[in-house]
Amino acid sequence: MTFDSKLASELFDAAIDESRWVSLLDRVATNCGARSGAVISVNMAGDNKFQGVWGSSLFTPEVSHAYNTKFSNYESDGIPVIRDSDRFAILTEHDLWPNEPNLRDRPDFVGLRDMIGIDHRIVARINEDRSWFNTFTLQFAIGKPQATEAQRQIFAAYLPFMSQAVKLANIFKQLKSQFHAVLKVLDRYAVPVFVVDQQGHVVIANDSAEVIISQQNGVQRDQQGRIRLSDSDAQTRLLGAIRGACASAIGDSNQTESIFNAQRLTRDDPFCIEVSPLRDTDMELAGSFFSGALVKIYDPAYHPVIRIEAFGTVYGLTPTEMSIAELLVHGAKTDEIAEIRGTSPATVSTQIKTILHKTGSQTRTDLVRRALSAHLPIITDT
Repeated sequence: MTFDSKLASELFDAAIDESRWVSLLDRVATNCGARSGAVISVNMAGDNKFQGVWGSSLFTPEVSHAYNTKFSNYESDGIPVIRDSDRFAILTEHDLWPNEPNLRDRPDFVGLRDMIGIDHRIVARINEDRSWFNTFTLQFAIGKPQATEAQRQIFAAYLPFMSQAVKLANIFKQLKSQFHAVLKVLDRYAVPVFVVDQQGHVVIANDSAEVIISQQNGVQRDQQGRIRLSDSDAQTRLLGAIRGACASAIGDSNQTESIFNAQRLTRDDPFCIEVSPLRDTDMELAGSFFSGALVKIYDPAYHPVIRIEAFGTVYGLTPTEMSIAELLVHGAKTDEIAEIRGTSPATVSTQIKTILHKTGSQTRTDLVRRALSAHLPIITDT
């Protein structure tokens, strides 16, 4: 058993084609010495509580239905433990239910042994922030010992890849569920998105990306068709991030995500640049097999569809903080917020610091990024 970087890179195939999850989870489970694996992704901030659930071949529709109707309620006490754990921390069932001495006699454990022959598990939280509840679980066969340190290390090595694959899968799953085809529907995603090759040449730019280029405020497409930032330091980071992401897409690197700021030409808040690996073996994006990078640009001065209510609820923002956050993500400055709310700039500055702290955001731009991750800004015809 050793970590398989090629297999890790193939997880990005499932971001576009969710039918690949079954075989990929089978292979990851086998590679870790487990019997099966499962991924759960739930949007905690969305109105419709969007979720994606993907399991290996043991989790047939019949097994999943039986488990959800008879046994899933037994897991409720363990969910807060996972949610409050460190990202990528590996937990066992004893971490989730430490006060249950007869855990394996519980109906859900008995049911899983009877239905598919699994007896114990390890699980990790893979979401970046509290707006999502994303987990990756491995289940081990009856008679197998608890996961060894070697198995845990292999599992841990897959977690960053799984995290990014699930993050991308959530975008494409929601877009495809509404509009059925990836290439066309990227224009429905109200965040500037560039699909680029290893040299940074733009293969696809959605409508929002074209808008941000047209503003000529720090993002452009050069004469060779490559994405270029006016901030030279950020441009260097961008090229390195693209190379790393492209290498990960073919299994030659473990760089699964890069997030950094880029100054614009004006004195407005900076862009936030997010670069992640992207693979498309179904030829939906470029008309042929493609491995490259997905570059997203979050811009507080650009006004896509941002909904803050559910996001604020997840992070426990007060009504006042929710109101200020709403103004922040739509580009309002401290003085403007103070004038709108009839208070002092000093008071607003303190409130903004509290909002950033509660949401785990470093800057206003980061707050925008997190808010857009919490509630995907999909443009509809209505």
